[in-house]
Amino acid sequence: MKKPATHEGHRKRMRERYLHTGLTGFQPHEILEMLLYYAIPRKNTNPIAHALLEKFGTLDAVFAADPAALRSVPGMTDNAAVMLPFLRDLYCFEITEMHKDFLMDSGQRAGEFFLKLYRYEKRERIRLALLDDSLMMKKCILLAEGHPSAASLSVRRITEAAIAGESNLLILAHNHPNGTAKPSDVDISTTRILAAALKKNDISLMDHIIVGESGYCSLRQCGAFLGIS
Repeated sequence: MKKPATHEGHRKRMRERYLHTGLTGFQPHEILEMLLYYAIPRKNTNPIAHALLEKFGTLDAVFAADPAALRSVPGMTDNAAVMLPFLRDLYCFEITEMHKDFLMDSGQRAGEFFLKLYRYEKRERIRLALLDDSLMMKKCILLAEGHPSAASLSVRRITEAAIAGESNLLILAHNHPNGTAKPSDVDISTTRILAAALKKNDISLMDHIIVGESGYCSLRQCGAFLGIS
């Protein structure tokens, strides 16, 4: 069935508006509406965009949602439910690629990097940054999912990752998706155990960054490493 001329004209006006102004002046629902054009070509995506924002609350939360939750919104298609998390993961991939050779010589610089990387992450994930001797990041890898503990991390696993990445200077990071960046007693004890054990293998855990909903915490700056290095 041919799309109504008014619908075709609306999409054309939205595209021309974007080409003229970029996203300046666009509302969150308009950004989603236009984005969905490319995954839902034969429907009015405006009500779908409004429904997504009503369900998840914010544009960031829409991008952070998993495909099954997105698909439950009336009007969403399989393609659309894959496209949005794909763009989120593309963002994370691009952040890690852009920040190769990024200097991580302070808790602030490491924290700012991981704050960007965890922006859309709603699951607890543990990452490991591998540094060179100048404290430049060589690579950042996903180490595990879940809260850092003896069950999710091991000295052997981290050591193997360090050897594979040819690095003996590491920064650990994990997120508290629905809470603050304040470290728990488990965060601190696990960090101290790992740092002391890795040191015996001539590997230095330089820091452990925790990212919360609105900020980050450097455990080294918080004093969790005192007496270890």
